[in-house]
Amino acid sequence: MLYEQPLFFFDVTAVTMMLVLAYLSKRLGAALQIKPHYTIFFITSAVIVMVSGIETIPYELSLRSVSVATNAMRFAASAVALAVALRYWSWLFIEFSKK
Repeated sequence: MLYEQPLFFFDVTAVTMMLVLAYLSKRLGAALQIKPHYTIFFITSAVIVMVSGIETIPYELSLRSVSVATNAMRFAASAVALAVALRYWSWLFIEFSKK
């Protein structure tokens, strides 16, 4: 089996974190009247769940480049989620730097 246990825990924590950020960003966006970019968190969570499902395919049935492609998709989803999180939460860095 191609699937590694540390990646499973990364997937679970990443999806959980993205869903929490989506909920908090939805509330913050409504208060600040920002466009609903928080829905991208749901899309990136779905990508990570899909990648996790792809990696459960037995090694004999999968292609050799599956692990490279799935890790690239994980990285891309995480980078997009980080960009969206910075869109909503960049004011925290400004407040922290004032002190």
